[in-house]
Amino acid sequence: MIISDANTATSRVSRPVLPDGLSFNHLVELIERHACIAFGIGFARREALLRMMRSTAVKDWTDPGRDPVCFRAQQDLAAELGITDRALRAHERQLEAIGLLKIDTAADGHRSGVELAGGRRLGLNLAPLIGRIAELMDIDALRRAEGRRFQSLRLECSALKRDLRRRIEEMLETDPKHPALTEALRSYAGWPRRYASFRTIAGLEAHLQEIQRVCDRLSEARACRAESSGVAEAGVPAIQKTILKISVSSGGSSARRLPEARPRTMSGLAENAPAAKSRTGRRAPPPETRCRPAAPETFSADQLYRMASDDMRFCLDIAHRGDGVLTERAFIRAALAILPDLGIHPSAWEEAAETMGNLAAALVVLIVDANRFRAVNPVRKPGAMLRVLTRSAQRGQLNLQGSLTALRRWKLDRDGGPTVVA
Repeated sequence: MIISDANTATSRVSRPVLPDGLSFNHLVELIERHACIAFGIGFARREALLRMMRSTAVKDWTDPGRDPVCFRAQQDLAAELGITDRALRAHERQLEAIGLLKIDTAADGHRSGVELAGGRRLGLNLAPLIGRIAELMDIDALRRAEGRRFQSLRLECSALKRDLRRRIEEMLETDPKHPALTEALRSYAGWPRRYASFRTIAGLEAHLQEIQRVCDRLSEARACRAESSGVAEAGVPAIQKTILKISVSSGGSSARRLPEARPRTMSGLAENAPAAKSRTGRRAPPPETRCRPAAPETFSADQLYRMASDDMRFCLDIAHRGDGVLTERAFIRAALAILPDLGIHPSAWEEAAETMGNLAAALVVLIVDANRFRAVNPVRKPGAMLRVLTRSAQRGQLNLQGSLTALRRWKLDRDGGPTVVA
């Protein structure tokens, strides 16, 4: 008798349970989202599996001494699913064939919750499903990564379109008959305003490349015009490849100001109020040109890289690995890539970018992210902090240069060396 009890205890300990950190409700969500792809089953069979799972005791999924068993009568399950007994039997046999359950009933098909020798109960034993959870989790991780990539591409497309729109507005004032401008306007008008029509990552990447080509052609046309006229072009890259100086101007990547924009100062930013003139005949500037932070012209790209957190540096390394140069676009792409990790909603980024410009918004994200690691008063809610700073920029009160200076000073004090400012 003692030996029998010992064998029973040993068999119970060896029963599979849900992995640590995975609840029954989470497993149900994984089945709902990915079972059709992971196990090759249809919606009807998936619903039958879910009904069987919900007919078990939740605690049995985490009890090493018991298997999760559905011992509901077959006709009752069929009635709840709205199918015939025969259809349900087909579902059960197929689910057993693909290794998601074990049909363990009496010879006459009887099912019972009464515990027999060794903890056995008659019914549909769902313990084999626990061994297939890793497949569900792998697909879930892949889908999440795809979702993040979709979000990053959508935001990057929006950022490029924002820059292109500003360049078009500038060229409409300086050279409205240029062929490159006509082509840019035609392309811009033909692009969809929403991204719902892009069903694949490849489609979005192709759209991003198309936007970039139009931007490049327009930039080349402006550069040629500047060279022929002998006038320095205002839209030089904000991060120079030679001296690597950052320059965030009122127009984002371009240093040109639209005629309606007010002059800005570098001290406090209270003077940077929007220049809307709704009661006059002049057109007010678009939202993306209003209340931009002043330009912090004393920080190199290398300094900004050193001031960033380790996570942001990793994103920057990925963003500029193509040409090895830290450009304005690299900072923007890195900021977009880190948004999900910070829990920042895309709408918060879009509002910040429309208010400050793409590069300034990216630097604000860099600041918010780095300040999460302060020992005193760390940023605990990056999304909320970004919205607060956006509101400050809308009021003309965001001192971006001061924030970067404070971050550089804190990094220098923390690291105990001059490497940050070198």
